[in-house]
Amino acid sequence: MRKVLTITWLRLKTMLKSPGGIVLMFVMPLIFSVIFGGISGKGTTSKPLVLLVADKSEPSREAVALLEENTQYQWREAKEIEAREQVKAKEAIAAVILAEDYSLQIENEQPIFEVINQHETQEYLALQPIIEGVARTIVSSHQLASEVNGVEFPLLLKELANREAIKIEREIIQKDGNKGEDVSLLAVGFTIMFMMFGISGAASTILDERKGGTWQRLLTTPATKGQLIVGYLLSYFLLGWIQMLVLMVAMSTLFGAVWGNLAYFIPFASIVILTIVGFGLMMAGLVKTSQQAGALSAVLIVSSCMLGGVYWPLEIVPEFMQEIAKAVPQSWMMSGLREIISGSLHISSLVKAVGVLLGFSLFFYSVGLKKIKYH
Repeated sequence: MRKVLTITWLRLKTMLKSPGGIVLMFVMPLIFSVIFGGISGKGTTSKPLVLLVADKSEPSREAVALLEENTQYQWREAKEIEAREQVKAKEAIAAVILAEDYSLQIENEQPIFEVINQHETQEYLALQPIIEGVARTIVSSHQLASEVNGVEFPLLLKELANREAIKIEREIIQKDGNKGEDVSLLAVGFTIMFMMFGISGAASTILDERKGGTWQRLLTTPATKGQLIVGYLLSYFLLGWIQMLVLMVAMSTLFGAVWGNLAYFIPFASIVILTIVGFGLMMAGLVKTSQQAGALSAVLIVSSCMLGGVYWPLEIVPEFMQEIAKAVPQSWMMSGLREIISGSLHISSLVKAVGVLLGFSLFFYSVGLKKIKYH
């Protein structure tokens, strides 16, 4: 064991003395995490502005109140000329003009709202069903008021506007992330990517050391081949954890990032690092030069990180892409870390992610150890 620890310590010191390795393993993840963490954690999002054009009559007032019940948008009243100018200047996503005598519009089966917009943005497309829903409510209320004696149309609209929404009891299957959780997932995603680059690069130096005779000289010492490879792999594992700890401290200090229950986070992060070390060993075993290792690793790491949800949540991609993502380890890494950081902690999902990552690790180490050459 002492021989293994000696090899580990010597290898770790060598890697930490490399300026390029320090930039790749520590500086780059911090820069990316600070930039994107600042956007996610410190940015302020304002509600899209929608302008309302309506007269001062009581039915119009109650119709406006129905629209303003929706809190996803910032509603503001304006004159028609002003509303058109602000939409044209992109200061508002749309202007909603309520017909002056919309009772007549209803009787003639004509639209009661005129919507002005410049581009069909996502915010505008989400606004359309809201306006249509309010329009249907107004039309139905008008018809009901005309059929029931003694019921005044404005009073009916007022009653609808003041009525609380139906309460629905729901169970949260996946907790929505707060800003600290979002920053943590961004940071850990970039850490995984640069850890894969760094450890793959470090592992590929085995090829140069073998050509330079370093391995042959080490094999003349009392250390066995097994102790040599274990020492190297342990140094990569510790390097991964050093990188993870540095990022955790930095992001917690700067943006209040949270990491969930550490009793779950530490073992799972260890499995993630173990898998990445196996990937680096496999790269070193499959190629003949460190240049080939760098080129192949760059292609595989970037493409699999994009596919695996490191750059963006998998929920936003089509379902068939989500199915394909299951073929890369990064998707299972991010899935398990999301469960832990968000606090959802669905044990079945976590166990599944652990099992799949251990399967990837077994494959990576089997290929790497089989292909690695000692002479």
